[in-house]
Amino acid sequence: MNQLTPPLLTDLPAPLTAARRAPRLRALGGLVLAELRRMLRNPMFAVGTIGFPVMFFALFGLSAVNETTEQGLKVGPLILVNFGAYSLLSLAMFSFGSAVALERTGGWLRLLRASPLPAGVYFAAKVGAALLFSALSLGVLYTFAHVAGGVTIPAGTALLLLAKLLLGMVPLIALGLSIGFLVTPTGAQITANLVSVLMSFASGLFTPLDQMPAFVQKVAPYLPAYHLGAVARGTVAGQTAGEAGHWLALLGFAILFGALAAWGLKRDESREG
Repeated sequence: MNQLTPPLLTDLPAPLTAARRAPRLRALGGLVLAELRRMLRNPMFAVGTIGFPVMFFALFGLSAVNETTEQGLKVGPLILVNFGAYSLLSLAMFSFGSAVALERTGGWLRLLRASPLPAGVYFAAKVGAALLFSALSLGVLYTFAHVAGGVTIPAGTALLLLAKLLLGMVPLIALGLSIGFLVTPTGAQITANLVSVLMSFASGLFTPLDQMPAFVQKVAPYLPAYHLGAVARGTVAGQTAGEAGHWLALLGFAILFGALAAWGLKRDESREG
C-alpha cells in the first residue's frame, strides 16, 4: 500500500501576519524618511527647533555657564537641559500640532484612510521621525554649548539624559496631536507658538521659577514641560530622589492628551463618514 507522505512545511501558506509585517515595516521606514526630509526641507521648522534653542542659549545662557548655584552645582549643564527641553516642546508643537492640522484639512489623512496603510503606521512614523530629529536637535545644542561655553556632561550621563528626554517627550507629542486634531490649521499654528513659548516660561525653562510671579509657580506643576525639565535637571545634578513623581505626572499627561487626541481623530473621521 502506498503511504501518503505528509506535506512539506514549505508547501503551507505563510501566515498572513508574517506576510503583512514586511510591507508594513518598509512602509514605516519610507514614511520616517519622508517625514525627516519634510522637516529638514522646511527652513522655518529647522530654524525653530534647532536654531532657536541654540540662539537662546547663546543670548541668555552663555554668559552664566560658569556660575554655580547655592548647592555648588555648575549652572551651565542646568541651562543646557532647560533649552533642550524647550527644543523638544517646540518640535512637538509644530510637528504634531500645526503639521497634523494641515495634513488633516489638506486631505492627506483622508487619503491614508482610503489606502491599505494602517493609521498606526502613519503615527508611528511621525513619532519615530520626531524622536530622531529631536536627538539631532539636542546633539547640535550640546555641541554648541560644549564648544562655545565649555559645558561638559559625562558620556554616561549624557546618554541617560538623552533617553529620558526622548521618553519624556511622549506627553508633549500627545499634546501636539490633540491640537492638530481639534484646531484649524491657522489656529493650530498660533496655538503651537503660544503653547511652546508660554509653557516654556511658566515651566521654568527660560527663567528660574523662584524668579517668576507666585501664580506662575502655582501653575507650573500642572504643565508637562515643568516635569520634563525637572527630570532633566535632576539627572545632570545627580538628584533623582523625587524623579518618580515627575514620571507619574508625565504618564498622566500622556494618557490625558492621548485620549483627547484619539477623541479628536474619531470626531474627524465621523465628519467624513
